[in-house]
Amino acid sequence: MYEEFKNFIYNQLDDSEIILNADMSRYSSFKAGGKADILLNINNIGKIKTILKEIIAKNIKYSIIGNGTNILVKDSGYRGVLIRICENMNSFYVKENMIIAQSGALLSSVSKAAADNGIGGLEFLNGIPGSVGGGVCMNAGAYGKEIKDVLLKVEILSFEGSIKTIPAENLNLRYRNSAIKDSGDIVIGAVFVGAFMNKDEIFSQMAELNAKRRDKQPLEYPSAGSTFKRPEGYFAGKLIEDCGLKGKGIGGAKVSEKHAGFIINYNNATAKDILDTIEMVRATVKAKFGVVLENEVKILG
Repeated sequence: MYEEFKNFIYNQLDDSEIILNADMSRYSSFKAGGKADILLNINNIGKIKTILKEIIAKNIKYSIIGNGTNILVKDSGYRGVLIRICENMNSFYVKENMIIAQSGALLSSVSKAAADNGIGGLEFLNGIPGSVGGGVCMNAGAYGKEIKDVLLKVEILSFEGSIKTIPAENLNLRYRNSAIKDSGDIVIGAVFVGAFMNKDEIFSQMAELNAKRRDKQPLEYPSAGSTFKRPEGYFAGKLIEDCGLKGKGIGGAKVSEKHAGFIINYNNATAKDILDTIEMVRATVKAKFGVVLENEVKILG
């Protein structure tokens, strides 16, 4: 089904931007998952517009991914095209008290650049392993702050192919969601804003948050961060721990003993191991507390 499309992309893109039958365990922080038919690491917006137009015209299944810190491709793979925006589009610069970043820039890099320039308020981003595009789409957050607290505006590529700048207040940013995630538009850039502060204070705050993260999160194992969204009125990790599920799992996946909100790949887990462990946790929590946990991890395939 892809021969005509393959000819098209090889005429439009550099060979280095195209990976066929891509092993997605290499592009997911879970270090698990099947293969995608076509993975594209496109290096500019013009090319993305051209390729996306062809994908839509040919009715080919596609999805946009970033640094892979919040996705899991099923072992059966992804029958379609994945467009990856990460280190191929990761530039950023500082202007006054703002950081202007492409969507592939890491949130940790944005936070570090802000600190280096005496811009405070973005310290919490340093502990979020994802990229700007994914972070904005899901209104990522940590330690009581969210993207919406420091986002000024975004640049998006809309479904019909136009580029638009949208103020943050028009994005309906809410807990792990946004109007962008709802619409399917593609974030291509964002502007973050902070306040000028003493650099020593900023780096001290970053160090404190990083220490908390190391102490409380299982960073030594592959995972996708918090596996579940926070249910209203509860904390997912507390519910899971109260079910006695720490250390429990299926195959090479289990609930972390360090933080019950994390499902980890501790022993060469397959995507099925991880998904089965997720479902085991969801079923147990629902049976004991009547609370339905919603996945924060995006499942593809």
